[in-house]
Amino acid sequence: MILALFVYCRHFLNNWFYLVFILESAGNTPSNTSTTQTYTHAHTRTHIMNSFFGSLFSPAPQQPGEKIDFVYISEWFLFLSFFFVFASGFMHKFVDAKAIAKANGGSFLGAFQMTCFIPLAYVSYYGINTWYFSEHFQSSRTAEERLFGPVSENVRKIGEVQIAFQAWDFVISLFNSELNSVEMLLHHAMTGLLCYWMLTLPYMAWYGVYFMGVCETSSLPLSVVDFMRFFPDYKEKYPLVNMINSLSFGAFFVWFRIIKWIQFSAGAWRDSLHVLKMKKLPVPRSVVVGVLFLNVFFTALQVVWCGLLLKEAKKMFLGGEDEKKKDEKKKKK
Repeated sequence: MILALFVYCRHFLNNWFYLVFILESAGNTPSNTSTTQTYTHAHTRTHIMNSFFGSLFSPAPQQPGEKIDFVYISEWFLFLSFFFVFASGFMHKFVDAKAIAKANGGSFLGAFQMTCFIPLAYVSYYGINTWYFSEHFQSSRTAEERLFGPVSENVRKIGEVQIAFQAWDFVISLFNSELNSVEMLLHHAMTGLLCYWMLTLPYMAWYGVYFMGVCETSSLPLSVVDFMRFFPDYKEKYPLVNMINSLSFGAFFVWFRIIKWIQFSAGAWRDSLHVLKMKKLPVPRSVVVGVLFLNVFFTALQVVWCGLLLKEAKKMFLGGEDEKKKDEKKKKK
């Protein structure tokens, strides 16, 4: 479904870029346009689109002195926005009309989850690839190397896509009460800020690969679970798919966001307290302290979410009424 919507989105952008190209070149094009010129237009349109999507998933090499590529971030932001609009508009082509009618939040939340899956899969891939399979990356042995080490190409991809994704998520969340809780808006803003510091100072690039990349692996099955939660008909129609993704999410969450999260958070605290004893730091001392406070905030969120996860697991395996049903019964009484 996501692949089909991606093709639709690409087709629209293809025609849109072609229209822009024609309008820009109209003043310079003679009235007796030849077949050759038409072919050139089509070839240019294809070249523009290939360049756009090629740069989206394979950014240009970092230039000397360049710390962050705002053009690349903007490309991702625009792509997510276009994809979300198409996913919302073409939902009826891929999802049963009855399911949409019964959906919790309509096509908005379904399109939201489908859009989120793309950047989450991207940063998860580069996070896992870097964290587990890069010998050079794992050679960072000292606190200074882990906190102040250089930003690799994969780290830059993770950080810039996260900045674009968190900015887009923040804006979209403002338009839906299901998404715009204070803690989630703070989560998006602070994650973007941490990624910005990671790339520009640079600071905590080593730990950033785990917290901003590897951890998002647990969000992939969650996207499927949430999609089915928003579309109950599909949850009933495909119970096995829902069960597999629910169990995968629970296992990934506990491993990546509780057990290993606490382990690497403790490591980040040890490294940070060590470098704070230094007389001179390559980054502002306030940033080091600020990141520690933010780590407490994010760790608290993981614990709270874990509590909610355990409640859902209890409900799934031991049975129990939903909170909404309990509230309805109380109102009737």
